[in-house]
Amino acid sequence: MTIMRTLTFMLSIFIVGMVEMVVAGIMNLMSTDLNISEAWIGQLVTIYAFTFAITGPILVKLTEKYSPKYVLLYSIAFFVLGNLMIALSPNFTILIIGRILSSAAAALIVVKILAITVVLAKPENRGKMLGLVYTGFSAANVFGVPIGTLIGDWIGWRYTFGLIIVAGLLAGLLLTLYLPTHLKMTYATENTYSTRIRSKLEVSKLLSVTFIILTANSVAYIYINPLILSGGHDIKFVSLALLIIGVAGMCGTSLGGFFTDKFSFKTWLTVSGSAFVVVMLLLNALWQTTILLLIGLFVWHIIQWSTNPAVQSGLIDQVEGDHSQVMSWNMSALNAGIGFGAMLGGLIVSHIHLHATIYFAAGIGLIGFIIILSLKGKQATMQ
Repeated sequence: MTIMRTLTFMLSIFIVGMVEMVVAGIMNLMSTDLNISEAWIGQLVTIYAFTFAITGPILVKLTEKYSPKYVLLYSIAFFVLGNLMIALSPNFTILIIGRILSSAAAALIVVKILAITVVLAKPENRGKMLGLVYTGFSAANVFGVPIGTLIGDWIGWRYTFGLIIVAGLLAGLLLTLYLPTHLKMTYATENTYSTRIRSKLEVSKLLSVTFIILTANSVAYIYINPLILSGGHDIKFVSLALLIIGVAGMCGTSLGGFFTDKFSFKTWLTVSGSAFVVVMLLLNALWQTTILLLIGLFVWHIIQWSTNPAVQSGLIDQVEGDHSQVMSWNMSALNAGIGFGAMLGGLIVSHIHLHATIYFAAGIGLIGFIIILSLKGKQATMQ
């Protein structure tokens, strides 16, 4: 993995992460311009997450026999087209169509880039490289979403998507220059494009860990703004907290990859899974504090973001052949967890209490931890 390839992959992941979450920052602007309620605009995040989850495995399967470079370039093209439709949308219907198109393309972009990273990275550095590339997602939350929000406030929300289009075109150009045309993915045999799973049970457990951890995280994180305000803090403190959360995410992906390589995926998942539950149980006692709350939020998110490189490393160990399909399953589990957690969090807030989301997150996280303990640390025999 050269530096330019790594940066190109990070940029590609960055724009995908930015387009998913930037809606939250420009929701009021889109609502006013299109004369649509903010509740409906907010559903664009749900549409993105579930489209990503559903279409990812299907598109990976349909494109697995084609050159990864050309698949990526076509995906970038459709991603740009979808965001162009959003930027020019005269009504909510066109907006939804553009959103679905861009999210389906994004699913393929992420999965292919992660699979190519596995192929190009040295075996002993795979966890670290996956974590580094995946840092693009957390960087999108730290830099992309605030920048997109500022642009929307200054010159209009449509120009926010214009920035994403330009970044997408740049990513396409860099992929053209720095990605090999004839890139051989690691297939099971020389004559087939099949993917063989060593243990379907272990893969299922790893995917369930992704889904459960992201569900637990989403249940609480979706309501982080009112949770912080409930402690008597002002909106400036919320902004500071969100910045710290974003930095924690960037650190978490890199550290997760590093510790996965240094120890093992199961060891790090055991540590991070148990720590997640403990932090969740402590959070409700910290909302009225300042420094302790910021430390708690930082630890929460550095732990949560560190789990994905470990899960991906565990999945790679269970696959012979092209890793794209199993990567797509993991990304689907991730986005399904985000969507399900958001819906569950809404029900908890509506029918129980805002702070109950934290305890539910801890309980759901505990289920994930129990599954982690049942994982096998070494490759299982072929089934």
